[in-house]
Amino acid sequence: MIIITTQCFKPKIGGIEALMTGMAEAMSKVGKEVIVLADGKKDNIDKDELYQIVRFSGWKPLRRRRKARFIRRLIQSKNIEKIYADSWKSIELLNGVNIKTVVLAHGTEIPKSYLKASFKITYNYKRNRIVKSYKNSHRIVANSHYTKDLMMASLKVKSNKIKVIHPGVDIYNEFILANDRENVKKILKDSSPIVTTLARVEKRKGHKFIINAIKSLKSKYPNILYLIAGKGPYLEEISKYVRDLQLEKNVMFLGWISEPEKSLILQNSDLFAMTPSIVGESVEGFGMSFIDASFHGVALIGTNSGGIPDALVDKKTGLLCETENQKDITEKIDILLSDERLRKEMGNRGKERAEEFFIWKNKVQEYLNVI
Repeated sequence: MIIITTQCFKPKIGGIEALMTGMAEAMSKVGKEVIVLADGKKDNIDKDELYQIVRFSGWKPLRRRRKARFIRRLIQSKNIEKIYADSWKSIELLNGVNIKTVVLAHGTEIPKSYLKASFKITYNYKRNRIVKSYKNSHRIVANSHYTKDLMMASLKVKSNKIKVIHPGVDIYNEFILANDRENVKKILKDSSPIVTTLARVEKRKGHKFIINAIKSLKSKYPNILYLIAGKGPYLEEISKYVRDLQLEKNVMFLGWISEPEKSLILQNSDLFAMTPSIVGESVEGFGMSFIDASFHGVALIGTNSGGIPDALVDKKTGLLCETENQKDITEKIDILLSDERLRKEMGNRGKERAEEFFIWKNKVQEYLNVI
């Protein structure tokens, strides 16, 4: 039996949620007996899966201890092959457990050494907790080379304990229904070109840089449409920003969308753009949405921030821009929007790369064989 212990799991939406859910499904499909210990209340979908899901709700400190006790009981009663944890927090209370344990690292949760001078007490406290927690693991899986380098620099973790494995992705075209197609048709109308961002709406994701580019390029592309799918704390601010720029006809906020709707929107997009920067400790550790877009044959625009260069191959699957450089971002969006042949070439190369290296049925063995 394999234990997956995670704070992030479906039906919640997010990059780590998608990663941990995909891992559980992929491991089950190759014949592994999997039990997922997930935070949150019981959900009706749980009983329909190939694997068992046990939910833990309530006050976080007690919830974490109940989960740790449950894992120890499982180890005593079952033949446990490995434990996979979504982050250091999920194994912090598992000291002394003599089972092969793999912990995932995403970049955002790792304290950044450049903040040490300003937040010394907080930095040292968090750093000490993480280092102590990692001692409970046999191997750490970093989602990008950026994350691995960050761990080595900030936490002094030895290189041979860290393995870089890019997250896996699946697409769900088989579940697209007629009403999904109709909903997306109403959204797109006769707009062209279409630029899309799928991401939590927070400041570091860089939505404003793309909105500014739309403002600059609107005269050249009068029917351009920028689709923003996702919710988050920055939504109200950028919604007002769009109104202030009088771009309501060119920028549309979709909120959370279903997997079939996401696939249809990407299929009809000319460009996928996400231009993150580092805000405090928040950083794009990899950027799974770039791979999602590549699966659908969409050319990419990103920034050279965090782990994005692992997800977007510059000048092959898309174009990397200088982080927070509005002129560079606007010019590179224009380059791809004005050159259909180049867009399609990059989209096709991205699709080939995604299907070869990121689809879960191929990716799962990397996780299973990490130790």
